Amino acid sequence: MSEKNSSPEISPKSTHGEIEVNDTKKFMSSPEMNIADPGMLFHNIVMRLTDHSSMGDALWFEVGEDLGRFSINEFCLITGMKCVGSTHLPVVESRLITRYFSTLRGVSREHLELQLSNAANLDNDDDAVKLSLLYLTFSIPLSNANSVKIDPKFFALADNIADFNDFPWGVLSWEVTQTAIRNSVKNRVSSKRRPLKKNDKVHYSVAGFPHALLVWAYATLPTIALKFSSNYKHAIPRMLSWTTADNVKFDDVMSAFTEVGEKQNSNDQVVITVMTLSVITVMTN
Repeated sequence: MSEKNSSPEISPKSTHGEIEVNDTKKFMSSPEMNIADPGMLFHNIVMRLTDHSSMGDALWFEVGEDLGRFSINEFCLITGMKCVGSTHLPVVESRLITRYFSTLRGVSREHLELQLSNAANLDNDDDAVKLSLLYLTFSIPLSNANSVKIDPKFFALADNIADFNDFPWGVLSWEVTQTAIRNSVKNRVSSKRRPLKKNDKVHYSVAGFPHALLVWAYATLPTIALKFSSNYKHAIPRMLSWTTADNVKFDDVMSAFTEVGEKQNSNDQVVITVMTLSVITVMTN
């Protein structure tokens, strides 16, 4: 992309859930979740975050004159993860860390990948599965930078696969995701949200599972969904129902959000819809 047409974009890193905003052109996709270059679209949604902290932990996004809610309820419907229960874990010694990472001060996803890349270093298939579960968990629903250390308590949890699968990962993933989204906005603007400009230089990362926010946008903003995605009905969890279009362009995104406002003002269509089971609450200013 030339400097003249440079625009803020977001790209998933490999197959990981983490999303990075950059001003350079990237085409990195996640086959598992059908993400394809969602950069400007994600950025336009995030920059519409408004401060409604008095109304709970939900994220509220302003679209025209309306507010759409993205909370743990919608997050659960979209991702299919368990979103109830305590995330407290006891501090116990981890056999997996003692066996495979005893020389390290902390274990990151990078260390897991290195260990898994050489199967000969693993004692048995069970340990391979347990380390793989940890790697996938901290690559998609709890994504972060490769170098970030993983809490040792999760290694102890992985030693019992039944307990690992029953853990409320959705609760933890939601907390990481919504915190990362809030922080990205705080780092982007010091006070009120300002409009996105074409020549802005943007670079920030959103950890957790930010793909869920894109799916929420498709499900609740018909105009956006029609322009930038394809819908496959009856898929469970909901995130498997949507595919992001290829080659999403900056001008198209800006035009689409302008069109949303125009149609809203002319009462041409309902701009924000409610997901099945009436989980999303819509407020009008």
